[in-house]
Amino acid sequence: MAEAQPNPLRLGGYNDEFVEEIEEDWLCPICTLPLKEAVQTRPCGHRFCRACIDSHFARQGTDGQQSFCPACRTNLDRELDIYGDLAADRKIRSFSIKCPNRSRGCQWTGELRAKDDHLSSCLHEIVSCTNENCDVKLQRKELQDHVTTKCDWRILRCGFCCVSHPALQMEAHHEVCPKVPVTCPQKCGMKILREKVADHKENQCALVEISCPYSKLGCPGKFQRKEKTSHLQSCMQVHLDLACVKLTDTEKELRTTREKLEQRMSALENRPGPYYNVYTWKIEGFVEIWRRAKTGGDVRIYSDPYYCGECGYKFRMCLNPNGFGDGEKTHLSLFLATMVGEYDAILQWPCTKKVTLTLIDQQGNLEDRQTVSRTFTKTWESRPLKGKEAVWGYHKFVAHDELQKRAYIVDDTIFFQVKFE
Repeated sequence: MAEAQPNPLRLGGYNDEFVEEIEEDWLCPICTLPLKEAVQTRPCGHRFCRACIDSHFARQGTDGQQSFCPACRTNLDRELDIYGDLAADRKIRSFSIKCPNRSRGCQWTGELRAKDDHLSSCLHEIVSCTNENCDVKLQRKELQDHVTTKCDWRILRCGFCCVSHPALQMEAHHEVCPKVPVTCPQKCGMKILREKVADHKENQCALVEISCPYSKLGCPGKFQRKEKTSHLQSCMQVHLDLACVKLTDTEKELRTTREKLEQRMSALENRPGPYYNVYTWKIEGFVEIWRRAKTGGDVRIYSDPYYCGECGYKFRMCLNPNGFGDGEKTHLSLFLATMVGEYDAILQWPCTKKVTLTLIDQQGNLEDRQTVSRTFTKTWESRPLKGKEAVWGYHKFVAHDELQKRAYIVDDTIFFQVKFE
């Protein structure tokens, strides 16, 4: 077969090195290479590479020419006169070729159809490093050694802190790694972990200047830590004298403080109770109290007594967890009750107070809180009598269902508040 002149475009055919000589019937007239994705013309029977004939038709279209066969110039209909030649493809793919990596040392030969399978495992194929960020390309047989021992982007674990970094960054990491041993910056000769340098200087380094342990007693001594024992031994009497002076002063301060405390305690003992204009009632273990109320009938609990203002009216709050009256089993009932107080004899009666009872929402964000508040104005006509205290409040203060919708009960605790105006 006469040697075909190669087309410089090399658009379609196989560039592989075939073992045997390829007959002219299986060469593309355009690129002069073995057919790739072979097509055949219907009227004249010539075969071409799919890419070559498409490029030929594209050039003709650009020049405004009628489509024709590039081998014999027979007019062609691009849609009807070109069809795939599967038989030619099968024939060409059965030809034996040499591995494209033969110049690198691969001795494989096989059918063209097996080329892709071979290249997927060929040790001489050029492949990319599999380490992230690495752009190196090399033969597959060198890949494992490169990836594990030579690649700048292989991942290494620091031998000091066990944190992983790319190999090219490991030196820089060692410059700041907190677990790397370093020499004491005070030049005391000790090796310590970088993260322990500050602690070493503060508590251990023999060359760091420190104050005498008795500086709070008045000793002005400053010296290197290694001289501490010598200083303590030589100044023992001075330190003892300073300690005696300090002890005497401390005893005086303690005596004065004790006298003030005793006076304060005496004043507190003589007070009848705490007084508030705003009083907050914290109830812990509320879930169990509520459960017992639901199963045990009429259960009520009371807050500690408190005074409205110093030398004022005495009150306490009363809660029915399972409701009272028309709020029974559906609501919390909350009331304010008067009590016989220490100062009732000197207070004004009747007594009119504007009172606000509140269930506090325990949401962390104050702006999101939705407290439940009810306000009433009440006049107590006369001072309370023992066993006949007046009670005022709400049978339906808040529905049981509402307690589950907001943060009214948190950590088994609920808060109520009363405010006097």
